[in-house]
Amino acid sequence: MKFSSCIVLLFFAFSGVGFAHDANKAFFNIQQKDNLVEVRAEFPWSIRNALLEAYPELEHSKSKADFDTAFFDYVKTNFELRNDDSILKLIAVEEVTHNEHAHANAFIFLFEGNAFDTVKNAVMFNVYKDQENYHDILVSKEHLKFITSPDSPVAVLQPISERNGGNRVITGLIVVAFCVFGVFLWSQRKKL
Repeated sequence: MKFSSCIVLLFFAFSGVGFAHDANKAFFNIQQKDNLVEVRAEFPWSIRNALLEAYPELEHSKSKADFDTAFFDYVKTNFELRNDDSILKLIAVEEVTHNEHAHANAFIFLFEGNAFDTVKNAVMFNVYKDQENYHDILVSKEHLKFITSPDSPVAVLQPISERNGGNRVITGLIVVAFCVFGVFLWSQRKKL
């Protein structure tokens, strides 16, 4: 009885270790660095399926250079940062070592430019109709978070100044309301 209990306990202790991330979820951390925008992307193992779906000729290729070139083109086609009507130029896609999960693939995308207001991310939409791409953009010590999906592949970002300006407008309206109310009370008191 003790042996079987130990086996059950070991099973529960290690049951979560072998499971991979959801195959239809990818994560993107985006931030400005000097005159570049850096995107740190983490993909599940299924990114290979998306690449093979987009470039079927890779099925028989044994060349890492073929895969690297195809992946660069795939990113360039499916992940865009825009500033007004211009698309920031993708200048590099680099694989990075990823210590958190052995079944995940991590990359850094580098874009030339220092500002963007729109993110188009259709990465892996060619494989999963329920794909979700999670984004975390660091702008001026603030995090903007959103998800792109096949139904909504583009996110238009509201500039920080406009988002903070909304708070100022509300505060200003409250101050004006108090002033109007104060003048009204003062005029009513004067009539008495």
